[in-house]
Amino acid sequence: MPGNRAALWLVPDEEDQVPRLERFRAAHPEVVILLRGTLPKAWVGSRKIERSTLRGLLDELEEIFLSDAQASQAGSPQ
Repeated sequence: MPGNRAALWLVPDEEDQVPRLERFRAAHPEVVILLRGTLPKAWVGSRKIERSTLRGLLDELEEIFLSDAQASQAGSPQ
């Protein structure tokens, strides 16, 4: 939910990533992202992704979805 800053306390030293997280969640509501615990985690389908920082997790997720989008475009007729 955009503008929700409740997650700020969960991402110390990465407050700048919260708007990015909100945008990603709005664009991909099917992805489960958990910030509690020692490492930020996400599930894309049955694939679990863990990174040491929220920034690293969002980088990985954006790369996955960018690759998927590019593969879809490459397979569609022009």
